[in-house]
Amino acid sequence: MHYVGIDWADEKHHVAVLNAEGKCVSEFGVQENGKGFSLFQEHLARLAPVEINIERPDGLLVDWLVMQGYAVYVTPPRVVASQRPRSSKDDRNDARLLANLRRTQNEDCRPLVRHSPAVQELLQLLRAFEQFQRQQLRVTNQLRQVLKHYYPVMLHLFSDINIDIALTFLQTYPTPQVAQGLTRAELEAFLRSQGYNHMRRLDELYQRLQAPMPTAAVWQGYQQHVQWLVPVIQLLNQQLTALRREINHCFTQHPEAAWWRTLPGAGELTAPRLLALMGDNRAAFPSCAALQALAGTVPVTRQSGKHKTVQFRWACVKALRKAMMDFARNSLSNSGWARSYYYDQLERGHDQQQATRALANRWIRIIWTLWQRHDSYDETRHVANRARNGKAAVVIPAIAAASR
Repeated sequence: MHYVGIDWADEKHHVAVLNAEGKCVSEFGVQENGKGFSLFQEHLARLAPVEINIERPDGLLVDWLVMQGYAVYVTPPRVVASQRPRSSKDDRNDARLLANLRRTQNEDCRPLVRHSPAVQELLQLLRAFEQFQRQQLRVTNQLRQVLKHYYPVMLHLFSDINIDIALTFLQTYPTPQVAQGLTRAELEAFLRSQGYNHMRRLDELYQRLQAPMPTAAVWQGYQQHVQWLVPVIQLLNQQLTALRREINHCFTQHPEAAWWRTLPGAGELTAPRLLALMGDNRAAFPSCAALQALAGTVPVTRQSGKHKTVQFRWACVKALRKAMMDFARNSLSNSGWARSYYYDQLERGHDQQQATRALANRWIRIIWTLWQRHDSYDETRHVANRARNGKAAVVIPAIAAASR
């Protein structure tokens, strides 16, 4: 048996091969292309059988290794960093370290778990959606800054500056002088043409546009800047809408979609995010504790002698933690016991973030159990179980909860 460690890089990966005694028998680089992978396969064929250890579970190289049938293991980068003899990083030494961690059967060196192609596609679509959201936020912030210099009233007309009606208004009335020239009837006609749903605000909007406002001495450059930014945001909005449809289609096609939708508060994007991040391979999380740790909802406890500290868990999958926190917040208006549990945490002195994290941790235990059993969520059954265990099972009305 030979043990292969791969230090991943953008273009050329460093590879180290150790024998059963721990001696390095080969070191070389693998180019991220067909020729590089072909040479890599020839090299591995001479060493067979092999076990391969790498720091990341995705990427073209990992996909290729799995398709070739190799036994692939993954060791988190933080584990590799903690095992380095020096603080400085060296590709050659990291590759050897990864190979040795697999040779010594390190507990953090775990078999690569692959989920179904549908889950992988869904995860790719969600990552694309998040990237487009970040781009939209970045360009929108630029637009806000430019408008502050010459057209600040635009920032207070609609619910947000990046929605379609606000962008169309900017294109139609690109300066405050043009907007002030609108009659009430013309403003009403514009709003109706855009399908505006808050016509009761017509007089308020008109008064805002007619109110005296400061004017920039030179504004032509700002106006051009805005006219260039607006189409970019409109395109991003269109792409986000298209991605939402594609995410929903991909999610709906998955055989477990109906199961995820039984969770209270698992909305249009939250349910797909949870499915994509947890996956459909139950081997990924052999225990509830493993999922809770990866989601970062449980603290880290450190104890030395009589000294014991409980600290926030920084090392986790941030996307999974955010998805669980979002789901926990959404569940407050859809689950009576979740509201009871949340407000109980607040009464114990926890702040809103801590209370939400505690609720997310409770939900993970429920979701993991149902996920393993392929069992749908039933609020009535869960409340009854809590009552049998002597736990509060009060269902707080949604209106009362919202007013607290």
